[in-house]
Amino acid sequence: MARIHERTELVREIVLESSAGRRPSRISDMSMGGCYIESITSFRKGEAITFDLANTAGEALSFSGKVAYVLEGFGFGLSFLNLTPAHLAFLSKTLPSVPQPIGETDANLLELW
Repeated sequence: MARIHERTELVREIVLESSAGRRPSRISDMSMGGCYIESITSFRKGEAITFDLANTAGEALSFSGKVAYVLEGFGFGLSFLNLTPAHLAFLSKTLPSVPQPIGETDANLLELW
C-alpha cells in the first residue's frame, strides 16, 4: 500500500493513550497523514490511539489515529484521523521541509557556482 504523503524524520517523545492506558513512546518519522511510533508494547491493527504532540516552538496539539500496521516488538504505523485545519497548519509548521529536486534552472545556477 503506497503512502499518500512522504514521511520525514521527526523524533519526538510522546505519551500514547489507548484502551490499554497511557504509555511513553517515541515518534521516529511523520507525514501530513500519519507517523511511525516506536513501541515494544503490542497494539492491534485498527486500534484507536491518541497523543499530544509538541513542536520546537512549545506549541502542542492532541492527535488521534488508528494503527495501520504493526511491526511486533518494534512499533507501528499510525494513520491520523479527524484532522482539522488547525492540525494541518500545526503539521506544516512542525514537519521539516522536504528538499525539492533540483530543476534545470537550479542546475544552471550550480554550474555558475
